[in-house]
Amino acid sequence: MRLRAQYSVGPELKFLANLDMMHLMERALRRAQIPYLLSEGFNPHIRMSMGTILPVGLWGEKEYFDLELKTMPTADFMTAMNNALPPGMLIKFCQEISPATPSLMKMVNAAEYAFMIKKNGLDLGGIVAQILGQTEISVQSRGKNKSVYKDLRPGIYGITIETADQVEIINIMVSVNEPLNVRFDELLDVLTVNGVDKELMLDFWRRGNYIKQKDKFSAPLEAR
Repeated sequence: MRLRAQYSVGPELKFLANLDMMHLMERALRRAQIPYLLSEGFNPHIRMSMGTILPVGLWGEKEYFDLELKTMPTADFMTAMNNALPPGMLIKFCQEISPATPSLMKMVNAAEYAFMIKKNGLDLGGIVAQILGQTEISVQSRGKNKSVYKDLRPGIYGITIETADQVEIINIMVSVNEPLNVRFDELLDVLTVNGVDKELMLDFWRRGNYIKQKDKFSAPLEAR
């Protein structure tokens, strides 16, 4: 049986590195007595694959992992895991998927990042229009090769603004993985260059991971 799960990572866990997150999930699987399958070989490991890495310093609303296990009702899996996971992490949905379904890393090619900004009289609408009106947005890569400059504009699919009493939230849908990986810290640079003071940033997080096909964005749980 192959299962795909959607889970959230709260702000209290945002400083966990990817390896720490994997170890946390593996310990929860053991505590919950989930009948997971192991890989073959000298050093067997749980047959689980996480989705796109959640950067250190970010929390996430809709993260995903795949797991191979013996037959188990999905409702029982969710209950057992949520009882074993620490506060701040919660499995929201899960479903069985076909063994032939491509991995999350192969399917997920878009993500939405949110930036919460303290209201300060900024014309965010004008700033967003300015960003989207640029034909090229060149930034220094924050990835492994920091000497490279890359154009983020083809990978910025859309920007929306939410307004509340004391804050405004900028939501940016971007390309991730191949061929263009837009990082959240690169988006911070873009916002700063276009007039958003970093001191006004109250929080930032990943709203979700998506599969982009032409102009349609779908959740990985919709894939079979």
